[in-house]
Amino acid sequence: MALAGVSSACDNRGRDQLDVDFDIPRSEDFPALLSAYGLFEGPMGHLVPSATAVEYELASPLFTDYSHKQRLLKLPEGTTMEVFDSFTARFPEGTVVAKTFYYPFDFADESRGREIIETRLLVRRQGDWNVATYIWNEAQTDAALALDGARTHVDWRTASGAERSTHYEIPSEVACVTCHQRDEAVTLIGLTPRNMNTVVVRDGVEIDQLEYLQSRAVLSGLGLEGLTSLPAYTNHSNELAIRARSYLDANCAHCHSPRAWKRAAREDLDLRYETALPDTGIVDEPRALRAALTSGDMPYVGTTLIDDEGVSLVVDYLDTVASRGRGRAW
Repeated sequence: MALAGVSSACDNRGRDQLDVDFDIPRSEDFPALLSAYGLFEGPMGHLVPSATAVEYELASPLFTDYSHKQRLLKLPEGTTMEVFDSFTARFPEGTVVAKTFYYPFDFADESRGREIIETRLLVRRQGDWNVATYIWNEAQTDAALALDGARTHVDWRTASGAERSTHYEIPSEVACVTCHQRDEAVTLIGLTPRNMNTVVVRDGVEIDQLEYLQSRAVLSGLGLEGLTSLPAYTNHSNELAIRARSYLDANCAHCHSPRAWKRAAREDLDLRYETALPDTGIVDEPRALRAALTSGDMPYVGTTLIDDEGVSLVVDYLDTVASRGRGRAW
């Protein structure tokens, strides 16, 4: 069961650039079909969360070839996500984190339909996060387990009316754990209290997302007033440096930080938002970083297209860094 045109594929930059030596957790026995997890109610292709799954959003999300994403969190009955600080949360055994990737046929009019490509899962079992990817079938009624990665052609029309396409890459489990690791263990990337600490719309009303999750008995722990927030890089009211550093955090810091995959961590870049500029490595090599982004050499995994808007944002920031040197904190 797979989308028409889906084929097996190695990751776009080759297995030699992935962490093939990582000991992938196997404590979750992934079923053959996504429907076994009960994430959706009614026809699965409608992507309506079930009563046991809650949708969440991120202030600054990861770019993946302009795909749209639905993020769901499903906790075992009677349990909560415990928040300890802006960076740390504990999830109970049996937690399911699901991210579904899809493309509206027309970004200006989503009522014209969409193509659902894949759902990626992280499941907490025996203290480890297990990874799996499910590829949706052509009928959009279910998705089948696929751990080796695949490639499929996708077409869409942008909000401005331009026709776009790509050979979208569905990651293998090796690609997943290459990025999803800290201290040589699989970890979550975007799902941190500071990146969830944002305003969302629920039932037509704007509400702080963490307060909403508390009201749904999904979240417990630290008082929310003690948490910081990762700024939204799409918010143009924020200054350039704040937006660019937030973009680098969301899209690059999961590999380029001291406790990440060792190969990337050795490159002397620490792109976390909170790291002082002189300690990031950005000042030392702004032109090299610019070249890596504009050529598509970074990131190694997870994209086939350059994020035109995001790269332009970072390039503008790097130009200011190069011209001003080490004098600024950001």
